[in-house]
Amino acid sequence: MTKSYFISDIHFGEGTKSEEEKKFARLKSFFEFIKQPGDELFIVGDLFDFWFEYKHVVPNKFYMLLFEISKLIEADVMVNFLRGNHDCWLLDFLSSQVKINILPDIFTTEIDSKKIFIFHGDGILKRDKGYRLLKKVFRHPLNIFFYRWLHPDLGIPLTKFMSRTSRKYTSTKNFDYKDEYIEYAMDKFNQGYDYVILGHSHNPLLEKIDNKVLINLGDWISHFSYGKIANGTLSLNYWNS
Repeated sequence: MTKSYFISDIHFGEGTKSEEEKKFARLKSFFEFIKQPGDELFIVGDLFDFWFEYKHVVPNKFYMLLFEISKLIEADVMVNFLRGNHDCWLLDFLSSQVKINILPDIFTTEIDSKKIFIFHGDGILKRDKGYRLLKKVFRHPLNIFFYRWLHPDLGIPLTKFMSRTSRKYTSTKNFDYKDEYIEYAMDKFNQGYDYVILGHSHNPLLEKIDNKVLINLGDWISHFSYGKIANGTLSLNYWNS
């Protein structure tokens, strides 16, 4: 039986050199574990702590990570990517060169006869009104076009600075995401979805409501958590290798 895996909030590039090396080693071992033909991996946003793609230039520090993902794809594992709030500025490099399947920001599918709703999760909290407006500004094609006029040696560090500022702001707030995530999921359950899979908050969560399941995927900074669908069952797991 084929299996589907879900990860989010790896934030590659956010830590010290030592932290990033340990993160990469752990992620590489996870990729080796899931490298089974026909299986599927969903990266549900924030694979990178920052990613801004110019027409002819991409950040070079992620080469080894993308190489490991390309090895997964060569082994006949389908790798899907949904944008997060730290890596939303894509062109076609990941799809055309690495062969990652780029999905819409909100993606619905069916696996093992279960109807599934997948979204990174940024902007769903009631307190996120300001962010939802800012998200429209950051992702507006005209603003992205003008930003690309900055030389990459200026534009990429500036993007990294903004990502770091956003992460520090979120980390200082003691938000209780659970109730609002459940409320959000209940709306999707009422629309007929069986599973709701979210990221963004970095807090692993699995909540069963009747025969429905909400999962928050956690992160690969401190929890190293992932979702898995096998034989029609969605589970939350931790990679401790």
